[in-house]
Amino acid sequence: MSSVICGTNFNYKIDTEHGINRNGFIAEGTESIVFKGVKYGGDLRYSCAFKFKPKTRLHDFMNREYKILELMQTCRSVVRILDVIEDLGDFSLPYGNGEINAANFFCVVEEYIDGESLQDYCINQWFTYNTTYKRWERNTTEYSYREIVKFQNQIVQFMINLCEIMKFVSNVNANNGKRESNKPIILHCDIKPENIMVTKHGKELVLIDFGRSQEFMNGWTFQHYSNPAEETFTADYSDNQWQDVGKENFYAYGTVGYAAPECYAAPIKGMFPFITQRPVLKHGCVSIESDIFGFGATFSECLSIYEICRDAFEMTPNSSDPRFFNKVIMHRYEETVRSGITESYCDRDFREIDMAYHEALEDILRKCTRTRWSGFQHSEATPEEYYHNFYQLQSDIERARDTIPSLDRKSDPLVRQMLGISGFCAAFSACFLVLWFLLFIFANPLARSRWNTLKEDYTDNQNEMLRTVAEDMMEVWGTKTKLKNYEDILEFMYSGTPNDSVIDSEETEILTSLLKDNVSDSSVWGGYLDVIMQHAKSDNMDDISKSVYRLNLPEQYESGGYELAKAIAQVNDADDSDAEKLCAAYETLLKYADNSEYNVAVSKLAIKLMSGRKTDTIASENGTDRETIQNVLAPLSKIGGN
Repeated sequence: MSSVICGTNFNYKIDTEHGINRNGFIAEGTESIVFKGVKYGGDLRYSCAFKFKPKTRLHDFMNREYKILELMQTCRSVVRILDVIEDLGDFSLPYGNGEINAANFFCVVEEYIDGESLQDYCINQWFTYNTTYKRWERNTTEYSYREIVKFQNQIVQFMINLCEIMKFVSNVNANNGKRESNKPIILHCDIKPENIMVTKHGKELVLIDFGRSQEFMNGWTFQHYSNPAEETFTADYSDNQWQDVGKENFYAYGTVGYAAPECYAAPIKGMFPFITQRPVLKHGCVSIESDIFGFGATFSECLSIYEICRDAFEMTPNSSDPRFFNKVIMHRYEETVRSGITESYCDRDFREIDMAYHEALEDILRKCTRTRWSGFQHSEATPEEYYHNFYQLQSDIERARDTIPSLDRKSDPLVRQMLGISGFCAAFSACFLVLWFLLFIFANPLARSRWNTLKEDYTDNQNEMLRTVAEDMMEVWGTKTKLKNYEDILEFMYSGTPNDSVIDSEETEILTSLLKDNVSDSSVWGGYLDVIMQHAKSDNMDDISKSVYRLNLPEQYESGGYELAKAIAQVNDADDSDAEKLCAAYETLLKYADNSEYNVAVSKLAIKLMSGRKTDTIASENGTDRETIQNVLAPLSKIGGN
């Protein structure tokens, strides 16, 4: 047996100096076992990557995946194929309980990407892999608002970069979003953080693993048939088959958590996943919208990475398996898929993650992963409800980027230069500690002074200054002082600003952020949220309700303001037939209908419940008729306004 692989023009060997286990091993995917390799000839040596694939996949690879990759070799952001070795000769490599050899495997040689997967990149922002103990551990330093904003801005840039790649892959003209008629549409069909590489130098993205990709010239969808004769696409969703991820008897395209609902097959027996969408889904019928769903799921995971890692640590403390994060993510969605629930799988949102992330990103990712309804794959039928190409998606991300707060980029180089002067550092550090102590002692008086000055001369174009001074007001010792300062800020928002007696959406965002970041005891939030909703500006009610709802106040703490905000936010996102959310909102409306302090919120909620066919749904669930419900809603819709 040999350790050398004889290729078409070069010889190859496993690079035993690299890899997770110091034997060249990199990863094991659905269809491939990946090792770090070396390509050599004469005095030349180049790094590469070996993807050992089952011999049974050779025909499909050469006739589909390889042809697709050849079409994209001009794109530097798509992984390059260096060689395909169909016969490994006498090469042998022990793996698991068996071995990789010519009888069972062939080898695809790809360029080696010096970097890490997007998933690992995100994980490494908050956690580190201890190579000594072979486990993931929390970084010793707590992350700050500055770090969160910096991370968010990088993720936004990654989103834009991936859109550029996907425009090329999916054949979208960069100038107008139209398809070039002489080129095929290519669907990746497995977009996820593991299949996106981030280069070590330059942080460029490279898209890998086209094992499930499809190419077609006509139409806009591709439907796979597990039984071509009968044109059926079926799968066994029993317990025995559930773990058989990646096989055609399960589902054809994607990975749990990232695969769009339309990627799943009809059941051989039992319940179909996403049962509520069954009437409008064509089983196994994938399209550009399916890749866009994977895009949205990918980046919602990136922004949720701290929460995912935290949950993983709680479930598997001191794990020695670096893949346990993937297991946590898979577990997060498996039961969702099997139970037929769509709420947490589609319409991804940020209500459970850090409030520092900008809501413009949430709106985009929710649209990417929106619940599938009739006509969702037809751009003419649903031009605004769904993204239908990556050109449109990229445009929205770039607009969102311009609204997202950025860090003060000028200060960082100056700070780094100062800290780089070694002779100055020691003296500076001592002075800084003294100065910091004095500033902390006098922080509240100084912040109070700035606050009083701001109040005297405040105009409606000073929102950012208001935010800055308010944040300084909350950075003080003592819970009582914090709450007193917050109450002063809150009162000024509705009684002292140019928008006298009302709180607008920008002011609400400031107020909710201050609560989330500075008042850890959520039991006191309710009273403040009540005041916000009692003084909420009518024209901004949707955005105000969304900001309040994002605080995710625990159920044990009662707050009429939060309940109304939740009802308005959920009705905005609900379909006309979503009986559970609509009836819950209707009950909330009745509960606070007689409370004059909430007239504006009650009026807005009543108007929303009267739109479309929502009234019919509520009437049906309550065992009454449409006119009865309308007679309740109509007078309530007219009681408020500001």
